[in-house]
Amino acid sequence: MPILLLLLLVFSCSTIINCQSINDDIAMIRQRVLEMVIWPTMNTISNIVHAAIFYNEKMNNSCYWEDINYADRTLAIWATEEHLTRVNIMIQALTFPNSSVKNDPKLAIGAHCALNVWLIRDWLNPNWWFNQIGIPLLVTSQLLMLGDNATNFEIQKITEISFRSNWWEHDPGTGANLIWMIQIELYRSLATNNRTGLEQGFTRMWQDIVVLPLGGQGIQSDWSYHFHGTQLLSGAYGQDWALAMFIFILCSRNTQYELNQQQIIIFTHFLIQGDAWMIINNRWDWQVLGRSIDRAGTSLQVEFQSNWIRSLAQLVELDYLKIDLLSFADRLDCKLNATSLIGNKHFYTSDYQVHRRVNWTTAIKMQSIRTQPTECINYENQKGENLGQGVLNIYTTNASDYREIFPLLDWKSINGITVEHDIPIEPCTRGIFDWIKLNFVGGVSDGSYGLSMMDTATHNLTVKRSWHFYDDAVIALASNLTLNTKNTAWTTLVSRLLSKGNVTIGFFNDNIISLSDGINYSFPYTTNKSDNVQWIHIGESNIGYLLQTQEFYSTLGAENDTITRRTVTVWLDHGLGPYTCNYSYIILPNINVEFMPELIKRYNNDHVFSCISNNEFFHGMAWSTMQRASFVLWNNVTTIFSCQNSFFKINIRVNDAGAYLFNETATDFSITVSHPTRINGTVTINIDRIGYGQGCIVVSDSTTNVAIALPSSYQFLGASVTVTCKKKQIRCRHK
Repeated sequence: MPILLLLLLVFSCSTIINCQSINDDIAMIRQRVLEMVIWPTMNTISNIVHAAIFYNEKMNNSCYWEDINYADRTLAIWATEEHLTRVNIMIQALTFPNSSVKNDPKLAIGAHCALNVWLIRDWLNPNWWFNQIGIPLLVTSQLLMLGDNATNFEIQKITEISFRSNWWEHDPGTGANLIWMIQIELYRSLATNNRTGLEQGFTRMWQDIVVLPLGGQGIQSDWSYHFHGTQLLSGAYGQDWALAMFIFILCSRNTQYELNQQQIIIFTHFLIQGDAWMIINNRWDWQVLGRSIDRAGTSLQVEFQSNWIRSLAQLVELDYLKIDLLSFADRLDCKLNATSLIGNKHFYTSDYQVHRRVNWTTAIKMQSIRTQPTECINYENQKGENLGQGVLNIYTTNASDYREIFPLLDWKSINGITVEHDIPIEPCTRGIFDWIKLNFVGGVSDGSYGLSMMDTATHNLTVKRSWHFYDDAVIALASNLTLNTKNTAWTTLVSRLLSKGNVTIGFFNDNIISLSDGINYSFPYTTNKSDNVQWIHIGESNIGYLLQTQEFYSTLGAENDTITRRTVTVWLDHGLGPYTCNYSYIILPNINVEFMPELIKRYNNDHVFSCISNNEFFHGMAWSTMQRASFVLWNNVTTIFSCQNSFFKINIRVNDAGAYLFNETATDFSITVSHPTRINGTVTINIDRIGYGQGCIVVSDSTTNVAIALPSSYQFLGASVTVTCKKKQIRCRHK
């Protein structure tokens, strides 16, 4: 009997200690969540208090606000939800520890009354998202704030509403919607001390931090984020997913629910190899925001905080990842001494490439049979047909280059696209547009430089296009621009905000003019005439556009005007079809207008223009002084690319279609290749260099065949592969 009693006492003591530990973890996580994301900050609490008092005074006796439309049923922005948003502000002011109206009786009566109005009426929206995610997320956060001051009725009704997010009964799979639902479960469980809900929620949430197979909705193998099919939505649903992950990774640290190191590393790679490339200072490239660009007030602002990233860096055990995270945080804070992210990255699952230099960044988004460029659901983004047509955004030192431009855009004249301008935008049908998508679309990157290519088809127009990204310029080439109807095709060089500064035009005869506001200019092209336009310069952003190698267009159009904000649009009008033609132009970011003529002379002396090739089967470009080349072969046709000048001499024979980069140093040369449709194959090129190493086979006194094995899995279809050949053979000596 004494032995049995002793065992019972030991077991009971162990249980009490364990329960206390669990309760401590729950209390710790609950407090961290409140402080991190639900309560206001010390910087914002005074505004919250002011708004809370105002809303409390403006409520009628039934705890409604007369300026809210309670009958609204809009799918995207639901006016009725404003009632609950105001309740949230009132509860924040009521419960925040440093609030001047904390536990104020008058505010408490108003907050509880307004909350109960919602809980009793329980308004629903035709859009399921509000009913199963948006509203449950709000009311469970309010339950967390109220704590012991929540009434039994409020706990019961909020619990009922939160169970509309019962992901465990109709698991939405992966991605943002699932994580929102788990966040709701965790909020409810933290508020009600539900250990089962916490264990279930954390376990399922951590399972979503994984690189998915091709076609999955979530993290891709190139660290982009897909949702709603194969859309690139890193700045939309991807950001929402990351926000929830940040909250619970940081709030569960040093508890029994904390994330393991392996998945912390996956999440870190997602941030620094994915999101960081798409963010300029603290704003997203708008091409990764999806249909949300159509919403009023879209700011492009990054929502996760730099201090969250620094806290994550403390959890990462690998030093190089810590450094990258801290640099990312510094850039979000726009610190002058922040380490710049320099290089080129091609997101091969997303038809998206980013090229970054110290004082400019460009990002291009394309579409193919593998990707969906956008969507137009909930009556949003009804003009977004051309958002995958090679849209080329350029950001200079001002990351707000495109902020709030969207109501002012001509959606048939977006940066970089070539489309028929005199036909209407395709109507949205069942959430998408009737796109023509081809398969030879993609890019190649060696981490520093890159090339994008797009076999394009839209309505009655087809064209092969490529973009070559270097240190000071982007070279845009197009061949076989074919229009079979009597329509007019435009290539838009620039469409952007221009708050100040001039638009300047330079001609081949050295004349220079500045354009006046409010006038639609047209400059015709005449063969072999010196009064053709040679360059265009956009003030403020200091971007030049050079037509040095362009042989034919009908007119060059330019317009800078003020509607509600000043904008500028410049385009090549290729004329009235039918026809087949080529075009080319060079973009020069970050150049002052007075240096344009001088730079053109330097490029001419450096043989930049003489080593550009643009024909039916091949686009090529060599930058002689850099010992670099970039080229794309559109079909499996034997082609020789040659560049011969005092700085650089090279002959390359290519047989296999694909995108290629060549780089040479004093000790070696390398070939980087990608193919958008092939796996498990080998691409071979012949080059007039002698090189040794794996994949490098010397075939004569002056040439080497370089064989590059393409990826073996569809998971990496379109990824870049590099082979480097040493100029001196390394011989092993055996004793």
